[in-house]
Amino acid sequence: MIGKRILAGAMAALLLAACPGLESCAEEGQETPAAEGAEAPQPEKTPEELAAEEEARKNAIYEIIPDSNNLPGWPEGPKVHAASAIVMDMESGAVLYAKAAEEQHFPASITKLLTTLVALETGEPDDTVTFSEDSISFLEPGDASVGMLVGEQLSLNDALHAVLLASANEVSYAVAENMGIKMGGTYQTFIDRMNERAVELGCTGSHWVNANGLHDDQHFTTAHDMARIAAAVYQYEPFQHLMGSLEYTIAPTSLKNEPRTCWQNHKMLWPENEYYYEFCRGGKTGYTDQSGTTLVTMADNGQMRLAAVVMADYGVQAYEDTRAMLDYAFGNFTKVTIADKETSGDIETFQDEGAYVVLPAGVDFTQLECQISTAEGEAETGNVSFDRWIEVLTAPPAPPAETPAEGEQPGQEGTDGTPAGTPADGAQPGAEGAADGSQPGAEGTADGSQPGAEGAPASADGAVPASAEGARPGTDGVAPAGAEGAQPGTDGTQPEAGENGDASGNQGLSGTGENSDDVSSGQNGEDPASGTAGNKENDAGSGSERAGTIVYTYAGQEAGHAAVVLNQSYFGEGSEIEWTPADGSKRKSKETAPKKLGGLSARQMIIAGGAAVLLAVVVCVGMSRRKRTQERKRRNRKNEKTS
Repeated sequence: MIGKRILAGAMAALLLAACPGLESCAEEGQETPAAEGAEAPQPEKTPEELAAEEEARKNAIYEIIPDSNNLPGWPEGPKVHAASAIVMDMESGAVLYAKAAEEQHFPASITKLLTTLVALETGEPDDTVTFSEDSISFLEPGDASVGMLVGEQLSLNDALHAVLLASANEVSYAVAENMGIKMGGTYQTFIDRMNERAVELGCTGSHWVNANGLHDDQHFTTAHDMARIAAAVYQYEPFQHLMGSLEYTIAPTSLKNEPRTCWQNHKMLWPENEYYYEFCRGGKTGYTDQSGTTLVTMADNGQMRLAAVVMADYGVQAYEDTRAMLDYAFGNFTKVTIADKETSGDIETFQDEGAYVVLPAGVDFTQLECQISTAEGEAETGNVSFDRWIEVLTAPPAPPAETPAEGEQPGQEGTDGTPAGTPADGAQPGAEGAADGSQPGAEGTADGSQPGAEGAPASADGAVPASAEGARPGTDGVAPAGAEGAQPGTDGTQPEAGENGDASGNQGLSGTGENSDDVSSGQNGEDPASGTAGNKENDAGSGSERAGTIVYTYAGQEAGHAAVVLNQSYFGEGSEIEWTPADGSKRKSKETAPKKLGGLSARQMIIAGGAAVLLAVVVCVGMSRRKRTQERKRRNRKNEKTS
């Protein structure tokens, strides 16, 4: 028996030696040794460890020095938590603060500013917006919506209020679809126009694939491009009327026998809110998991009109960053009227005597560099009239369909039978925190967050249930971390979810903010891109060939520009001409355009006359010498013959 066992063992050993590829199976419960060189599995991280990593990443972004702080002689700006940020003067295009402003990011719902711009330039306020199946079927739970139904119709005026205040994604789609049809095409026609319009505004890092900003890897922009778009749309007075509303009620439709109330989501516009900013005049919020929080803010302190943009930020931190940037810009920069300082011999007149440059504290006008360029062809002077828009927007509002119960805000019915968005205990709509008298515009009410909030899914009957502004479920009241640097909000607050967007980043301060194809907003004929009068004609007899632009820069960044009519003496000179501005300093204009031949300046005529006289003298002297030489030779020959 023992011999048989020994024989069986020997045969088994021989079999294993002959087949080295065979592996023995570990017994149940026994760990298989890791292969040589293989990485051991990492233990799953705890929530505390994940939160610590998130906080470390947030702090690392905060410690990045803003690009504008590296400019010589530039006031030191604040650090911000946003991956990209910018403050730009909306009329001159001067960039006052920048942090990775040219990096590409997903925009989320700030996309709707460009949607609104193209819609304002295309439609009339009473144009009909009809909701198709396509305009609604794409919505997913959590997407911002006001619960529109297939076949419902709104006026474009009502629709744009829903787009800007409630950030309604289906309304943005329907606006684009209907305006695209009005252009003679489709929804895609409108999207194509968005891309064209962005290029006209000078945008260099943007690509748009939808009208609402829901995430798409090919839908991105930069902070600088968004500042350009904000500056352009803000020039339109109808936009200012639309943004001036803290709430707006859409009357019942043929398919929905209840009014819909849209509430302003930008917290800096609510006077009772902790993030209220007295100079804020408008803006747009945005959030998706991929984009993080995005925020555009327009501010006017009576001296300057600024656009502030933060991208890939963290919840309500975006408001604190925006306030810090705006306070910095208003406190460290001043406007200087160009015409008061510049009387170059090359410039006949300024088309806008109010054109200005924005200078950092401690920088004098004489420190600026400047360059003149001539305009090719005749400058556009066409205007877009918004009389019809203003008439509609300034009309007295229609009375509400019904009066809500005491302490309730008008709106759709919520899931508990109360009007949607009615804060508990009379809290203000859009208030943050518990509904115990919290202020409007803040995030996360206890059981009745703001109506029409971003990220609120439509209920079965089309009503928008109460929900915090784009609030998304998370652990311990903190929003989930989004991709591409999106982080949870601080102090348990939720980032502005439900809006659509994306993230990436870019740096750089260059760019003029000019738009050669921009049309006037109808406000005193101002050019939306430059703030200069777009409908002023050149001085009599100047001719389009004498139009030009003078651009001022400091530390390589544009401080402002102005449209000018050039003196005739400017043309026909060398490639570099020297002139003396009002401050007495010498400048050189690096004109690269081909010089036009034609009339001569007084100096040129004097030089030409002097050259002609000199030539005549040389010729006369030469002829006189030749005559004397010939006479001498003749006398010599005569003397030789006589002798």
